[in-house]
Amino acid sequence: MPRVGLTTDRVVAAAADLADASGLEAVTVSALARHFGVKDASLYTHVRNLQDLRVRVALLAGGELIEEIAQAVAGRAGKEALAAFAGAYRAYALRHPGRYAATQIRVEQA
Repeated sequence: MPRVGLTTDRVVAAAADLADASGLEAVTVSALARHFGVKDASLYTHVRNLQDLRVRVALLAGGELIEEIAQAVAGRAGKEALAAFAGAYRAYALRHPGRYAATQIRVEQA
């Protein structure tokens, strides 16, 4: 039975925060288990394995990035829209280096 208050969304959000703070390579099941004060095995209720966790961080980051770019280009066209797109993309990568790194990982087919 999952620990009360521990959800997949919370696990992924904590992994994303850890990636930003310490780098994507610091994101491990053990590190997150320590963060939540649980045993490693408890997290496997929420993610299949380390690759699944990192893919979920990548999907979270991709969604955030898309939202920020959409807001930046709304109502703009041409060069102005392109500059807004590039600015939002760069700003996200600088503000969230670990999350951005997750969007660059190669995902192996299952």
